[in-house]
Amino acid sequence: MRPSADDWMHALQEVPLDDKRRGWLRAHLLAPGCCATPEALATATGRDFGEYQALAAQLAAALKLAPPDPMALLAEPTAEGLRLRPELAFALGARRVSLEEWDRGTRAVPTLVPVPGESPIVVLVRPQLAENIGAVARAMANGGLFHLRLVAPRDGWPQDRAWRTASGADRILDEATVHETVADAVADCHRVFATCPRPRHIVIPVRMARAAAEDLHEINGRGLRAAVLFGPERAGLENEDMACADTLVRYALNPEHMSLNLSQAVMVLAYEWWTVTETTPQRSLMTNETRIALKGELEGFLGRLQAELDASGFLSNAAKRPTMVRNLRHWFERGEVTEQELRTLHGVVTELSRGRMRRGRPDPEET
Repeated sequence: MRPSADDWMHALQEVPLDDKRRGWLRAHLLAPGCCATPEALATATGRDFGEYQALAAQLAAALKLAPPDPMALLAEPTAEGLRLRPELAFALGARRVSLEEWDRGTRAVPTLVPVPGESPIVVLVRPQLAENIGAVARAMANGGLFHLRLVAPRDGWPQDRAWRTASGADRILDEATVHETVADAVADCHRVFATCPRPRHIVIPVRMARAAAEDLHEINGRGLRAAVLFGPERAGLENEDMACADTLVRYALNPEHMSLNLSQAVMVLAYEWWTVTETTPQRSLMTNETRIALKGELEGFLGRLQAELDASGFLSNAAKRPTMVRNLRHWFERGEVTEQELRTLHGVVTELSRGRMRRGRPDPEET
């Protein structure tokens, strides 16, 4: 049974598509009529055709199939060469095997650029999932960070799944660099921070996230370059990784459950970095197209309300009247009533007054 397009989509998700594997699929997809000889594909990629055969075997295993010739599963042998199966060609087009062809449909990709001068470098040490790397880029964009470095990503780099989860933070992923070791990733840095939730038997300065963000601003402000290490999803940073750091960053979380995924850990620090210089008022009242009422406007409404309440008999108890009037005033005075709200309340009082007339009570304007 030939795999369907949906089957191929699933297989392409199961097999990591690093740039080498993507190169084979792209070359085959872009060949005239999706048909090419093994020699032509090897020339287009600059690699041995055996690598493509190995990829075919991986895809067959992902499909839970064991054909005698896995390449025949991917492509139909013809006189002109190997013609890519239509179902696979469709799946490759849907998966955007080429980063240059990846677009976000009708969604605009934001223009992200690094801030002038130095800003913190996020270093992901041995990240395991491309989706997590994309989510990290999204978190960095939210916090105004730009520089991303990857140390020995498990599935290679680039990975198109990262762009799918970056929610438009494509530029950060486009500019990300790959390094073999932590030491190589931070070789050009003056200071290195490391996030780690577990106590370590080392003597090292410790900063909570907010203090770390403040220190990073101060360090970058002096023109020095600083990096922050984030460990692998499963186990975090190892002692050898920590040896490259001069400061430890901790998060003030529930000690009974200090479990964050990779993007959450980056988001906490990115948020603290952003808020160090954020000037947005911490408290405000959203008034949209209206405004806060003036005290004179409020006084005019309260005078009218009191007159109507007198006319209706609500304030007829002379002993309680001063307290009742004072309570009403306190109720309206303690909040920032908007001009639109006052106009609405005036309308309420008008209708109550008309209702009193309909019920047979005297209208003070007619007596």
